[in-house]
Amino acid sequence: MSVLDDGAFAPLRPTERRPLGCGAGFALAAAVAFLFHRAAPGAPAMSAGFAGVSGLAALALAFTLDDAALPSLTKALAAGVGLLVLCALVGPEPRLRLASFASAALGVGLAVWLARSARIHVSGPLVALFAVALALLSVYATYLVLASRDLMIADFMTYRGIAMMVARLADAGDWPLLLNAAVQSITQDYSWAPGLVPGLLLALTEPTSRALYTFALLALYAAPAAVALSILARDCACRAGLARDAPSAIGLALGVAAVFVAYPAAMAVAARGMPDVGGLVLVVCALKLAERLARLLALGPGHDARVEPMIRHVAVALVLTLYAMFAFRRWYAFAASGIVVMLALEVLSMALRRGARFRWKDAVAAAALGALTLLALLSPVLVDWAPNLGAHDYAQTYAGYRKPPDVFLRELGDWVGLIPALAALAGAAFLWARSRDKRLLRLTLGGAAIAAVLFLRIQTPYIHHLDLIAPAIVVPIAASLTLIFATAPRAALLGLAALGAITLSPLARTLNPLGLAPIAGLPRAPRADLHELKRLKDWVEQRARPEAKVCGLGSSYTFSGQLIGELWQLRPERGPSGLKLGVAMPDVDTVDGPPGAGLKDCAVIVVGDPVQTHLDPNYQQTVILPSREMLTGQGIGAKFRRTGEIFHLENGVSAVVFERLALLDDADMAALQARWRVAREKLGFDGSGRRRH
Repeated sequence: MSVLDDGAFAPLRPTERRPLGCGAGFALAAAVAFLFHRAAPGAPAMSAGFAGVSGLAALALAFTLDDAALPSLTKALAAGVGLLVLCALVGPEPRLRLASFASAALGVGLAVWLARSARIHVSGPLVALFAVALALLSVYATYLVLASRDLMIADFMTYRGIAMMVARLADAGDWPLLLNAAVQSITQDYSWAPGLVPGLLLALTEPTSRALYTFALLALYAAPAAVALSILARDCACRAGLARDAPSAIGLALGVAAVFVAYPAAMAVAARGMPDVGGLVLVVCALKLAERLARLLALGPGHDARVEPMIRHVAVALVLTLYAMFAFRRWYAFAASGIVVMLALEVLSMALRRGARFRWKDAVAAAALGALTLLALLSPVLVDWAPNLGAHDYAQTYAGYRKPPDVFLRELGDWVGLIPALAALAGAAFLWARSRDKRLLRLTLGGAAIAAVLFLRIQTPYIHHLDLIAPAIVVPIAASLTLIFATAPRAALLGLAALGAITLSPLARTLNPLGLAPIAGLPRAPRADLHELKRLKDWVEQRARPEAKVCGLGSSYTFSGQLIGELWQLRPERGPSGLKLGVAMPDVDTVDGPPGAGLKDCAVIVVGDPVQTHLDPNYQQTVILPSREMLTGQGIGAKFRRTGEIFHLENGVSAVVFERLALLDDADMAALQARWRVAREKLGFDGSGRRRH
């Protein structure tokens, strides 16, 4: 008799699989605890917390999954346990690298699995609409940039710089370094994700071309975002009674136009070089997946063999999309949180109404599967942050970015305008009154509101951060116009034209002083000091050397150290220098800390006069203190002298040139940092950088 005859190696029966899955869940919790004990031995509560969540999620799956899915769960948990133990046993750097590549492989694998099981159909009219939208946005961007003649600095240049670095690595064929840098950037505040594909396109053409870079952003991010928001608006219109036989292509085209005129700032920011608008595609996908998951959980009993796998697929797809939002731009995590909270409220409301008839088991399985998948995808971030969570207290770090309410309201008038905001409010009320199924509308509006509240707890937003609430602005307007167009096309087109006149015509400048209309979609007046900036550029290029670096003290748009480094854009055909001829100066106390040792490498320092800041001055002593010492000849300023060279910039700002008389040493830097701490204490900050109340 063979060993198979007596059942020694026979497949496990369903009743034997569930205990095995539970055992794998306990092993996972132990492995997670071991990993975080090794990564952050001083934070036992964190180890227990993550271990508890992981273990409970695994046990919930072991008890709720159907018999057919249990073997896959057990194999996945076993693989996860092995990988976690391996990460725990190696050193910090290999651990982070291993976790980063494992997370990336999991994300790619899940995306491929979902793509293979999904039915993706792209219609010809949709492709044509995308092409037309891209062409029109390209014309708009060309006009906007050429009329403004603005330079890209700060975050605008950060992602262009990432794209240029990707292009250089691709041109050099250094694919391992490119892959390693891209994967590990997930733990950094600026991941490489938005710059990867634009960088690869630049590698095929011209790495320093702004025109090609901007076109890549429009094609990859802006045009898809406009189309995606139009699709979301159409779906909301359908829930509000739009006939199924209404012309789809015309409705989507009207929606794209409405999205643009309702909030042109999103497209203007993309035209000026920021990729952030691309995250709106992911937001729309997440909203639609959240609605579908809620819809599946709302189904009555029956057809479980078909419904349960669908729920798992949608749950995984939703989690992967939420993670992609975080990987694309960190602050889209607030949008992800808003969607998750609204989905939880939707599901809880259904559960309370239906009681025992609710799909409790499927809801628990979806939540557990989502939690485990999200923890696995975020593992490199959690491992990297665990040893020093305080360094990622963004509410404290970005406190200097908060602005007074009146300043923020004036900015909202420039970016959104009161009339478009009221139009969005009226559109939301119109849709709410007409919709029998309000779930998608609730998810859209509620998710945006929660995201806004969470973000405001961290800092006052800049214009690109308003993409968090863009769906709540454009979708009610676009959906309402689509509904009106079905019965009164002339009225809808007239409304669209009127809104466009308010946001994109010279009328906007007339209404803007009252905060009624935005000007963010219009070209800005070119800088009045471009001739002086060109002179500054030539002067720096003649004198800057690797052994004699030129540095800048200041942090405003008018003058900053970053601006000096980006003046190559005035003659872009030559490209940026491959040599490091300057030193990056810190700007924000809570982000960058005190003036750094890099000052010792500065042979020439250009200082803004008056001292240039762009945030709450109480949080910019790292700029103010050394600038004042240079201008008054005290402290570190005693080792420099004025050359007599001054560059006269706009807004009455002078860029004053100082050259070094004697080297700054460690004692000079220690004394400067001590004076910085004293200045901070006088402003009410304690030793940890927190403001005393």
